[in-house]
Amino acid sequence: MLRNPLLVPDLRELIRAGETLALAEFLSDHHPGHVAEIIEDLGDSEGDTALRLLPDRTRAEVMSYVEPDRQVRVVEAMPPAEAASLLHLMSHDDRAHLVNRLDDDRADEILRNLAQAEREDIRRLASYEPGTAGSYMTTDYATLLPDLTRREALDRLRREAPDRETIDYSYVVDIDHKLVGIVPFTRLFLAKQLDTVADIMQRDIISARVDDDRETAARKVDRYDLNALPILDASDRLVGIITHDDAMDILRQEQTEDILAFGGVSAPAEDDDEGNYWQGRITSGVQRRVGWLMLLFLGGTITSWVIDAFEAIDQSLNYLKLEVFIPLLIGTGGNAGSQTVGTVIRGIALNQIQTVDTLKVVIREASTGLILGLLLGSVGFLFAWHKHPDYPLFGLVIALAILGICIWANAIGALVPLLASRFKIDPALVSAPLISTLVDTTGLVIFYSIAYLLLIRFA
Repeated sequence: MLRNPLLVPDLRELIRAGETLALAEFLSDHHPGHVAEIIEDLGDSEGDTALRLLPDRTRAEVMSYVEPDRQVRVVEAMPPAEAASLLHLMSHDDRAHLVNRLDDDRADEILRNLAQAEREDIRRLASYEPGTAGSYMTTDYATLLPDLTRREALDRLRREAPDRETIDYSYVVDIDHKLVGIVPFTRLFLAKQLDTVADIMQRDIISARVDDDRETAARKVDRYDLNALPILDASDRLVGIITHDDAMDILRQEQTEDILAFGGVSAPAEDDDEGNYWQGRITSGVQRRVGWLMLLFLGGTITSWVIDAFEAIDQSLNYLKLEVFIPLLIGTGGNAGSQTVGTVIRGIALNQIQTVDTLKVVIREASTGLILGLLLGSVGFLFAWHKHPDYPLFGLVIALAILGICIWANAIGALVPLLASRFKIDPALVSAPLISTLVDTTGLVIFYSIAYLLLIRFA
């Protein structure tokens, strides 16, 4: 699906005509993110051609926005020295991610053309465990020593600024590179001439550890409205920062994974372009869905076993047509459970619910289910009574079944994601379809048990 339908035909004509200078000039006047969209619209061959025509620094900026498979394809088509020059201009974290996606031999060929300090920086960033804060941080930040005067600090930043991703904040480190403070640029700029960095630095530091989960780090950026979050190693040494834009990328990826998992779809691999709906292949979509569907299908077969197990009740009460009410009951239970699990997972994600709150949450949701069950059960009673006006006791069966199913669905919908969180399993993997299938089966047991007790045993 084209995002730039008016531009693409003209750009394709420039490419066919060999008007490389005009094409490069046009693309250089646009934001790198917009250029990346245009390149994606051009397709594989023409898009790669357009990307290669850009000036080196512009191309490096655009590479951060294009899909991962295109990054790899473009770099693998370059001579090693040219690819190394491109990596030199890219942001530290983006180039580390790119190297991680390259074949090991190809990566070694390219890295040999970089300075030793850059090679070590890329290999260090690429070595962190995927999904950790370390795997998303950049080492492209400004540092100051605490005894520098305001003028000395500004002179240092002036020299370093062209090579730094951001100087909005400078990180104050001691001789062991341990983080001791942070200085916003505005505070440094407005300070008195003879003030030292130690006089004006902010000592209350929000930070994360290098092996923290990426989402934990990103949520700190969001919660405290930070431009960047310093990342420390086990010895409190500053090893990198996660910038605000990278934190937003992390949260977007996490939300994508949660939404897909909640819907019973396996999330695409990290840095995989299958996360884009239009870029993804149908076969890949099938692969990511079939596992959950097979599991849910097998779970659904249990429902048929439950119905078979209570067949005697159906036969003895055939005049009441119990099976007519099964879709109503299991649908109500599945919907109630799905609502609850969605609410609880959101509370866990926002740190409003902790595992220590398990009992309180279950009681709260069961109470909610009780109220909902009373309301829906009343409607169910009237519906069943209308169907069988000569058997008001059957209306009571339906009402009690709805009440019991709502309480049970809410309780189980609250308990399962909290148990998953306690055992270090992503609560979003407790998908709504899974809870719905579980409640369907157990809801039938509740329904038939109540029908047996009220209509047969004590009738």
